[in-house]
Amino acid sequence: MAASSRFITEWWLQRISAVVVAAYALLVIALLLINGAPNAAQWQALFAHTGFKLATLLALIAVAYHGLVGALHVWPDYVKNRAVLAVLNAYSWVVAGAVVLWSVYILFGLSAVTK
Repeated sequence: MAASSRFITEWWLQRISAVVVAAYALLVIALLLINGAPNAAQWQALFAHTGFKLATLLALIAVAYHGLVGALHVWPDYVKNRAVLAVLNAYSWVVAGAVVLWSVYILFGLSAVTK
């Protein structure tokens, strides 16, 4: 029963992450429709706001989590060798972690990662 409840929790979290990404996409689309196509200075001004940076980071974390859960559930369908599966699962975790850390670095600079 514990394994099935874990899968249900992951299923719900994956759906929630999809909603977060969709909400962020709608936010960006609304900003584009309201303000028109931005130039580089306008993008910089938008990302100068901490709130928008945090919204972007939340969306990128949701993308990383969504992809991680998807990969962890798809690998066993195609890979039967347990050693190879373990390597692919570890790789998936490393990539998801790298995406999140890289996102923090890009959005907030090196000081946010090293603190």
